[in-house]
Amino acid sequence: MKTVNITLKIDEHELTNFESWLRNNLEVVSFKILPDTEQLYAKDETFKKLVKAVKTAQRIRDKYINEKN
Repeated sequence: MKTVNITLKIDEHELTNFESWLRNNLEVVSFKILPDTEQLYAKDETFKKLVKAVKTAQRIRDKYINEKN
């Protein structure tokens, strides 16, 4: 069995039914609603630096996992 992580955009009024469908048909490990950070990213340099640091750390982690797995 494989674990898959995806990010989707879905209309808010369809969210409850979609989550229910997922949970009824799949083994859901994690379900998280992401906040809209578009304006924060556009206006806040500190947030921009944090996002870049997270992406860099994730890239390094993923490379390490791929090399060791």
